[in-house]
Amino acid sequence: MSRSFQEYHEHWQRAMQQWNFNELSADSDLTVEACVIFESAHSTPMGEGATNFPDFGDAICYYRYYRVPDELEPKAAQGDSSDLYALLPGLELMEKSWERRKQKLTDEQLHTRRVGAEQSLDNLLKEFIQQGYRTELSEHLREIVNHSLLDFELHEVFVLPQDLDALLSFFGNPLADDDMYEDEDEAEAHAPRFDLNNPEHREALRDKIGMVGR
Repeated sequence: MSRSFQEYHEHWQRAMQQWNFNELSADSDLTVEACVIFESAHSTPMGEGATNFPDFGDAICYYRYYRVPDELEPKAAQGDSSDLYALLPGLELMEKSWERRKQKLTDEQLHTRRVGAEQSLDNLLKEFIQQGYRTELSEHLREIVNHSLLDFELHEVFVLPQDLDALLSFFGNPLADDDMYEDEDEAEAHAPRFDLNNPEHREALRDKIGMVGR
C-alpha cells in the first residue's frame, strides 16, 4: 500500500471530521502490511486494548489525529460534558482521574506539547513513506507517544509480516483449540501453523486481537 504524505493526512482529516471510525482501522482484514498496537490508559483498566490498522503509517496518524489532540487540547477549549456524564456517570470518574494529571500543565504548556508531538509524528510519517518500515520506527513511535501523552501509553507495535511471530506470541495462536486440551500451552503446541496468506486465518487473528483488553 503506497500512499503519499498528503493522502494519509487527507484520509485521516476526512475521517475525523465525519467521526467515521470505520475508516480509521482495518476492521475487515489483516493485510501483509497491517500494523497492530496495544495500549493502555492510566485512568482506567478498561482503557487497555489492541487496535489494528492498514499499515504503520495509519498507526502514526491514529496518534497524530486522535490521541494527541484529544489528550492535549487546552482546558479552556473543552466543552461542557455534563449531559454526557449524566448518561454515563462512570465516564466522569475516569475523566477526572486523568484530568488531575492534566491540571499540572498550563494551556500554553499543553499547546507546546501538542505542537511538538504533532511535528514529531509528521516527521516519523515522512520517514516511513520515504524509507519504508524498519523496527526502529516502532521504537520511535513509542518514544513520541509515551513522552507526549498524559493518560494513554503505547506498549506494543507489531508490523506484518516481519512481526508475525511476536504478534502470535503476544496474543496467542487464534487457531489453538482450548476446548480440546487441558491448558493453553498444550493447545498452542497442537494448533495448525498460522498462514498469513490464508483469509480464514487472518480473520481468526483479527477477531482475537479485537477481544484483547476490550
